[in-house]
Amino acid sequence: MKTTSNRNAQPHVRNDANESVSTAGKKSLEKAYQRALSKPGLSFSQCMGNSFRQTVASLLSRPDMSDQHLLSGHLQSTLARVAASEHEYIIAAQDTTYYNYSGQSSMTGLGTIQGKVRGLLQHNMLLLDEVGLPLGLLAQQYWTRQGGKDLPAGEKESQKWHQGLSAVNEHLSASNKTVVVVTDREGDIFSLFKAERQPPVELLVRVHQPRHLEVVAQPDVHKLPQVAPHLDDYGQFTVNIERQNRAVQVVLNLRAGAVNVYPDKDLSPSRHKTQGLSLVIAQEVACLDRKTQQPLPPPEQPALWYLLTSLPIDSLEQVQRVVQFYALRWRIERFHYTLKSGALNVEKLQFDDIHTLINALAFYSVVAWQLLSLTYAIREDPHQSALGFFEPSELQVLQTLTSKTIVSLGEAVLALGRMVGFAPSKKQPFPGVKVLATALDRLAFASMGFQAA
Repeated sequence: MKTTSNRNAQPHVRNDANESVSTAGKKSLEKAYQRALSKPGLSFSQCMGNSFRQTVASLLSRPDMSDQHLLSGHLQSTLARVAASEHEYIIAAQDTTYYNYSGQSSMTGLGTIQGKVRGLLQHNMLLLDEVGLPLGLLAQQYWTRQGGKDLPAGEKESQKWHQGLSAVNEHLSASNKTVVVVTDREGDIFSLFKAERQPPVELLVRVHQPRHLEVVAQPDVHKLPQVAPHLDDYGQFTVNIERQNRAVQVVLNLRAGAVNVYPDKDLSPSRHKTQGLSLVIAQEVACLDRKTQQPLPPPEQPALWYLLTSLPIDSLEQVQRVVQFYALRWRIERFHYTLKSGALNVEKLQFDDIHTLINALAFYSVVAWQLLSLTYAIREDPHQSALGFFEPSELQVLQTLTSKTIVSLGEAVLALGRMVGFAPSKKQPFPGVKVLATALDRLAFASMGFQAA
């Protein structure tokens, strides 16, 4: 796959690193990235090869190498993609994932993540355009619990949400886009509601705690679970989501209104309540198969989203936009899926220490973004040129194997899928990220065979 296209996904080593890293080291990392992207289904050792594996591992283990160094070039390219986007809104979805390395008994620095499970945590901020196309990572945080990279004394894990917001303020404060920071239930933190936001930055948090809310239009005070009847009814709205690895359409009944959130009991409501926020409630009333449009049995826990936001809700369109933006948050879960069992299997990485592991995870995060971006780019516009994603030599291999001329991205991906037996259907016209990862392995080996011939 192409790594020097207009999508420019390559890792980059900062210029202030020493000369050995900024020249030969940078070339080695770019070569490693090309191999990882072309053969995502293989282990680190199989992908890199015995001798080159040692070179890459040595670079990742250097004391002056860090995840921030490895992501710096990707960050700049992400910001360039944001600036080039034709859309008015950018979604900044943040979420935490857990990595289980209990089987790596010799790896030093790991902490506990759940019970006696050994590993570390990673918090990501993934940028999307308003139709859900992944634009890249804006920020990434790592820490352990009782390990080699614990949080500073007195700092809580909930600080990750503030740090994510700070990254948006820092990098996108001058953007001409409206940037919507989206968090799930774990981000239901009062201090986050009142945290400083630069003018282009808006907040969208799924809340769940039974806080006291003041309905501005009345004004009456109600706890969260009892507030719905006191908000305006905006009818029904349908959004696409994934449920148990199945693409579904959820029909939601919407209510919305301006609210002020009361603080914790030790603070005065009149002095410390929030200002300028609204609540959108989206409650599931039906669920349909996205392809067949047939009704599905109701789940055990139908969707019920309490969405606290600074976005305007003065019209039906604006209320629906809030719900649609929250539904896009699921894409960051697909990003974590791609890193883990979906394609890259990073929980099988074997290194001596957590420092090297974190650098490797940062490296593979860019690979995961590229795979995810390709998956959604096909669905967004299968007619765009394949040359933006594949090398001419790779397209030549695909054309030879299929005896068909390949111009568009959709044609290239379908040819790629045929290499691993993928058959398009009305339900699934293009392969998903897991099939793509397997197919890219095959393409890499086929390309080497053609070069040898």
